[in-house]
Amino acid sequence: MNNKLKLCFMGSPEFAVPSLKELLEAGHEIPVVFTQEPRRANRGKKIQKQPVQEFAEKNGIRVIFGNQLKDNIEFLKGLNLDMIIVVAFGYILPKELIKIPRYGCINLHASLLPRWRGAAPIQRAIMAGDENTGITIMLMDEGLDTGDVISKITIAIKDRQNNGDLTNLLSLRGAKLLNASILKFANNIIKATPQISEGTTYAKKIFKEDEIIDWNRKADEILNQIRALSPIPGAKCRIKDENIKILDAEVIKNNVKAKNGIIVDEPIIVKCSENAIKINILQRPGKKIMSSKEVLNGWKILKGHKMQNLS
Repeated sequence: MNNKLKLCFMGSPEFAVPSLKELLEAGHEIPVVFTQEPRRANRGKKIQKQPVQEFAEKNGIRVIFGNQLKDNIEFLKGLNLDMIIVVAFGYILPKELIKIPRYGCINLHASLLPRWRGAAPIQRAIMAGDENTGITIMLMDEGLDTGDVISKITIAIKDRQNNGDLTNLLSLRGAKLLNASILKFANNIIKATPQISEGTTYAKKIFKEDEIIDWNRKADEILNQIRALSPIPGAKCRIKDENIKILDAEVIKNNVKAKNGIIVDEPIIVKCSENAIKINILQRPGKKIMSSKEVLNGWKILKGHKMQNLS
């Protein structure tokens, strides 16, 4: 019975940190972590390490950057690893790497595969209005999130949950599932089963055009867009010659005969093709995040104002 495993961990953002922490606290041996290299944050400010790098260094774990992965194949072979664990790493693993560990490469993916394979599963699930999402622990193969499934959990998406809230919840629940699943898999208590092909969807990464609000859509759809992009990068629109980010909103029943994108009531209720969006929290360029009531104290947006095109 294997109670402790020798692992290499590969991950980068805050989402991956609970998984690394959980595995370390469980007593697994983790001699090395691979992560994305530090990068300049927020328009050229100081170099910032990835959260996984910061956590690994605080815990005395060797860190190697993902752009050096191919140069370290022989090093990884020499470690006699039981598994390579991949959580939001940001790099595609070389084919030869997948076969190195004794039990294979294990990936934690933030969706109920095969729904939302790809780069942005949490955001796309919220945008699509899905009622549920979850975590899939998967044995990696050469495809894009196509490997056999080791375990899953389903998590309901609450009406007011945004991307930040849901990402945090999935990272914590996923870390627990990952730790429990790898031991069961290594000890042959559970087996990996092929994914079904029915219901496959792909979660493309978020592009700039995904951030722009189209007021000709239904209010429910726009609200899902706002939730999916909050708090970062934020859904964007333009009014009074300023591009603003909307970070929290709600749907208001509204049958007023007005053009879409018109402010039909205060504070900042915008007509959509069906119903209206009440903007609750927003951010003006170079300003702090504020409630709509706070913004309107110094920046009047009146009934009848129209949202401008944002390209």
